[in-house]
Amino acid sequence: MFVLLKNAGMKPIYFIIPGLFSAIAAGCEGISVLLLVPIVQGLFNRDFSFIRQNDRAVQVFSHLPASWTATDQAVLVLVLCVFVLAVILKNALRYGSMVSMYFLAFRTSHHLRKQIFSRYLTFGKFFFDRSTIGHHHTVLTTFTELAMYPLLGLDRYLSQIFSVIVYAIIMCTLSLQLTVFAIPLFIILHCTVSLVLKKIRFISTQIAHASKTLQKKSIEILTMIPVVLAHNAQSLEQERYKKLSDQLSAASFKSSIFSNMVNPINELETLIAMIVLFSVILFVVHDPHLTPSTMIVYFYLVMNSAVKFATITGFRSQIANASGPVTEILTVFNNEEKFRVPGGAQSFTGLQKSIDFRHFHFAYPGSREVLDDISFSVEKTKMTAIVGSTGSGKTTLMSILMRYYDCNPDMLFIDDTDIRQYTLESLRSHIALVSQDTLLFNDTIANNITYGFKNITRKHLQTVVEEASLAEFIATLPHGLDTIVGDRGLQLSGGEKQRVSIARALLKGADILMLDEATSSLDSRTEALIQTAIDKVTRGKTSIVIAHRLSTIKHADKIVVIEHGKCVEQGSLEELLALKGVFYSYWEAQKFS
Repeated sequence: MFVLLKNAGMKPIYFIIPGLFSAIAAGCEGISVLLLVPIVQGLFNRDFSFIRQNDRAVQVFSHLPASWTATDQAVLVLVLCVFVLAVILKNALRYGSMVSMYFLAFRTSHHLRKQIFSRYLTFGKFFFDRSTIGHHHTVLTTFTELAMYPLLGLDRYLSQIFSVIVYAIIMCTLSLQLTVFAIPLFIILHCTVSLVLKKIRFISTQIAHASKTLQKKSIEILTMIPVVLAHNAQSLEQERYKKLSDQLSAASFKSSIFSNMVNPINELETLIAMIVLFSVILFVVHDPHLTPSTMIVYFYLVMNSAVKFATITGFRSQIANASGPVTEILTVFNNEEKFRVPGGAQSFTGLQKSIDFRHFHFAYPGSREVLDDISFSVEKTKMTAIVGSTGSGKTTLMSILMRYYDCNPDMLFIDDTDIRQYTLESLRSHIALVSQDTLLFNDTIANNITYGFKNITRKHLQTVVEEASLAEFIATLPHGLDTIVGDRGLQLSGGEKQRVSIARALLKGADILMLDEATSSLDSRTEALIQTAIDKVTRGKTSIVIAHRLSTIKHADKIVVIEHGKCVEQGSLEELLALKGVFYSYWEAQKFS
C-alpha cells in the first residue's frame, strides 16, 4: 500500500492534518471520559463537594475566577460545560479529519488513474499485443477505486488508534492491576482476527483475478458481436459469461463471510474479557480506589476500547480486501516485460539518402524469428514495394520502421545512422502510415482526419478530403465532416474508413509515406481513384508500399519479395518478370499486365 501511495504522488506530510485532528480529538475524548468519573460519582452520592476537595481539581481551579468554583452547583456546571465542550470539539475535529482524508483519498485515486494511464502510454506495442483492453480497463477504473478504498476509512483508523492509546493511559490511571489483566485479552483478539484477515487477503487475490477475467470477457464478446451472431453462439457465450460471473460471485461471497466474521469475534471476545475482568475484581484484585463510579467508567472504557479495536481490525480487513487490486496495480508500475522502445538523442530532420536494412533479423520476445537476414535499401523520393505471402513479415517491417518494436543495433539505418539513435518523436513526425487495420476514434470524420494536428484550417482539410476521394461520400452525409463515425468507425464501410485513414496520412505531409495494403478494402472504382491520389502524393516522396494487388505497384521503382521472413528477390518490375521466379508466379496468378 505504501509503495502504491508513493507511486500516486502521496507524501507522508499530507497525513499531518488528518492525523493532528485525530490526535487532538482523542485528547478531547480522554478529557470527557476522565470527567465521567466525578460526574457519575456525584450522581450516585448526589453530592459534588468532593470535586472541590480533589488536589488536582484545586490546582486547576486556582487558575479560574473564584466565582466559577464558589459553590458545588457552580463546580457541577463548570464540569458539565467542559465535558460538553470536549465532546463537541472531539466530533468537530473528527469530522475535519474525515473531510481532509476523503479529499486525500479521492485526490490520490485521481492521480493514480493518471499515473497508470501515463505509464500505459510509455509501454511498447508488444505489451498490448500480449494483453487485453478489458484488463487495462479494469485496472484503470475498478482497481484504482478498490485500492484507494481503505484511505476513506483511514481517518477513523487514526482516530481509534489515538483513542485506544488515551483509553489505555486512563485505564492504567484508574487501575493498573486491572489493566494488566485486560491488555492480554486484546492481544488474543488481535491474533484471532489476524487468522481471518489472512484468509481475506487470499480471497481478495481471487476476486481481483475473477473481476479482471470477467471484464476482459465482457469487452471481448461485445466487440465480437457480429461473429457471435453469425455462428449462433449466443448460448455458448452466455454460458461462459455465467460461469465467470459465478466464480466472481462465489469469491465475493466468501470474502463477505470472512469480513463479517470479524465483528462477531470482537463481540464474543469482548464478552469473555468482561467476564474475566469481573472475576478478577471479585477474586484477585482488591483495589480500594475501585469505587462503583470508577468501575463503571473502567468497564465503559473496556467496552469502548473493544469497539475501537474492532474498527482498527476492520480497517485491516479493508486493507486485506484491497490487496488483490493493489497487487495488480503495482505490476503496472514495475518495469518487467513492458517492452519499451527506447529513443535516441539525435533529432531526425528528414530523409537525405536512404533507408537500409542490413542483414536484418527480428523475433518477437519469446517467439520464433520473424525476419531472417533481410537486406535491401529504400532510396529517397523512390517508391519501394514489398510483396509476399500472408505472414511473411511485411507488416512487421513497417512496424519496426515506425519504432513500434525495438530492434537490434547496427541492422537498420536511416542515412547511415542507426535508427535507434533518433528520437521517437522526430522520427515519427516524418513518417505517415496507412495501415491495413484502419483505426478510427468514436468521433467526427474531421477530428479523425486532423487527429494529432493543430491549427488545421477547414480549407486545408477540404483539400485533403478531395485528394483522398472522400468529398463525394461526405457530401451525402447530413452532417458532412462533423458526422460521428461510431466506435472504431463502425458507421463507415471498409473503403470509407480506409479513405479517412489515407486523408489523415495526406494531411501529415510527411516525406516518408508507408502504405500497408492501403487499397485492400476498396472496390475497383474507388481503388482507381485512390491510386491516382496516391500517385500524386507519393510523387517526390519516399514511399514504401505493401500490396497484395500487384496492380497498385506497377510504377514502383523497386519491388522486394519477402517469403517466410527472407528476402528472396528484389528489382524492378521488368527485372523480376524476366527472372520468372516467385514474383512472376504472383503476377501470373493475378493475370494483369
